[in-house]
Amino acid sequence: MPLEDKDIFNAVFERYRDQPIEFVMAQYEKALLINREIELRLNSLAVPQSAAAQSAAAGTQAAVEDKPAPEPARKRPTKKDLVTDPEKAITDETITCCLCGQQFNTLTARHLKLHDISVEEYKYICGYASTQKLMSYNLAATMARNVQKAQAARKARLQAKEEA
Repeated sequence: MPLEDKDIFNAVFERYRDQPIEFVMAQYEKALLINREIELRLNSLAVPQSAAAQSAAAGTQAAVEDKPAPEPARKRPTKKDLVTDPEKAITDETITCCLCGQQFNTLTARHLKLHDISVEEYKYICGYASTQKLMSYNLAATMARNVQKAQAARKARLQAKEEA
């Protein structure tokens, strides 16, 4: 089961607590990509295993033929499907999903999964850089400040511990 974004961030932050925020955020982005790859692989493995389990349980060829036909592949969104201009989608207070027009503080992989698209594909379709955060500018700034405060506090604790 893939991890949630907050769990990934906490793990990365714990591991690289002494590093600059830019480095921590870069490692967080890498971890998100790895987590998405794991999720995709788990999803692709789940389908063949369930079919194999059905045929093994039934033990006959007739049972395999009786299973329902697989769902047709959903149409992948393209630039033509965008309902919002990507250049205007990210504001100080909100980010608007360019595919459905809903507004959020942060656009999550869970929401994009409703559109049957990954974060990387969404960024590509919208023309965003791969490093672009899918969150409002104010939220991104707040998160960066919080990380810097936490790093400073940890550094101060370590220094106090070393002095003691």
